[in-house]
Amino acid sequence: MADGSARPVIIVGAGISGLLLAQYLTQSGIPFRIFERREDLATTNVGWGLTLSWSLPTLRNLLPAPLRERLPEAYVDSAAVERGEASAFPFFDLSTGELKAKTPLAPESQRIRVSRERFRKLLATDITIEWGETFTSYDTGEDCVSVRFEDGSQCVGCLLVGCDGAHSRVRRILLPKAQNNHIPIRVMGTKVHLTPSEIEPLRNLDSFFLQATSSRNNTFTYFSVLDAPGDEGGQTYTAQFVVSWPYRKELPVHDSLVAMPTSDTARLELLKTFAETWAEPIRSFALNLPNTVELKPLELSDWPPPRGIHDRGDGANHSIQDVQEIARKVAPMLSARSSENALRAAIDRYENEVTARCRPAVLASRQAALDAHEYGRINASSPLLSPRVMKLEFNE
Repeated sequence: MADGSARPVIIVGAGISGLLLAQYLTQSGIPFRIFERREDLATTNVGWGLTLSWSLPTLRNLLPAPLRERLPEAYVDSAAVERGEASAFPFFDLSTGELKAKTPLAPESQRIRVSRERFRKLLATDITIEWGETFTSYDTGEDCVSVRFEDGSQCVGCLLVGCDGAHSRVRRILLPKAQNNHIPIRVMGTKVHLTPSEIEPLRNLDSFFLQATSSRNNTFTYFSVLDAPGDEGGQTYTAQFVVSWPYRKELPVHDSLVAMPTSDTARLELLKTFAETWAEPIRSFALNLPNTVELKPLELSDWPPPRGIHDRGDGANHSIQDVQEIARKVAPMLSARSSENALRAAIDRYENEVTARCRPAVLASRQAALDAHEYGRINASSPLLSPRVMKLEFNE
C-alpha cells in the first residue's frame, strides 16, 4: 500500500472481482495492471453457475453501458429467460422426491443465473490480462508496493488488491497465521453434457437449479444448468452435478465414515451406491452416468470471515459488493493522489465494512453446509433455505 500516485493499482487474480474492479478502474481513468496465474479464461474445473440477486443493481452500476446491455450473454439459458422462466430453487427430500421448499419466483431484473465462465469472459472485454503470472510475494516501500511473480518478473504499484480466490496467495502472505476451517463434508462433482430428452426429467422440476437432501442417509446433491442449446450454438445442455455427504461419526452415511475414493471409477461406484437410495428422477440420472464421467473431489472449507460465501451461493454477490466498496471508499483517494495516511484510513473503512457484512454471511454459509447434510435441521429458518440478503443477521 502506498499513496495515490501515477503508479498502477496491481490486481492479482482475473476472477469476477478482479475483472469487475478492472472495468471500474478503466472507466475512472485509474491506471492498473491485472495478473492471472492461469494461461487463459478457459475453466478446468467442473464449472459453476452463479445466482446474482441483491448485487444486481450494484453490478449494473459498475459496468459500462455496452457490457450492461450484453449481460444476457452470460445467462445459463437466455432463451428460457426470454420465455419468462425463472428458478424457484426447489429443495427436495432426496429419498422420497417430496418437494420441501422453494423460493418465490423473481423477475430478470431481480435475480439471474449466469455461467461463471461466460460471465468472466464478458467482464474481460477490453481488459489486458497478463496471463501465466503466479504471485509469490510483495514488499512495501515508502510510497509503493513491489509485487514479485514466479517467473522472476515484478511490478511496482500504488496498491495491491488480492482477488485470487479461496486459496489466495496474497491473503496467505498478508495473514500468515490464518487457517482454513475445514468442514466435515466430502464433496465430488462433474460437468455433464445432456441431450434435451436426457435433461427433461430434471428440468421438469426446475429449468435452472435444484437441490436435495436424503432423509434416509443425509446425502446431498444439487443439479445446476450451465449452458443451454442455442447459447453457444450447441445442441446439448451442459450441467453441473454435485454430490456430498457428511464425514462425521455421529452422522454415518452407512455404518461408518465414508472417505473420498481415490479414483474416478471408485467415486462413480460410490455415487451409484448412494443413488440406489434416492428417488426419481435424480436416481435414474445418477445411475445412468457413463463410466467415462470424471468426478472431481472438491474441498469444502472456508477462511475465517470474510471469505467467499459459496455454501449459500452468495459469494459472487459479495464480491461484487466488495468492488463497490472499493469504488466508494478507496478509489477516490487514488484519483485525488491522497497521502498514504489518507489512503490507509480509506482502506480501514473498506475492511470494516467488508468484515461487518461478510462475517455473518460466512458463518451462515458454514451452517448452511452443515444443515444440508443433516436432514432433521433443515427448515425455513436454516441458512440453507433462508432469503439471500446483503446484510444478514446471524446469531453466533
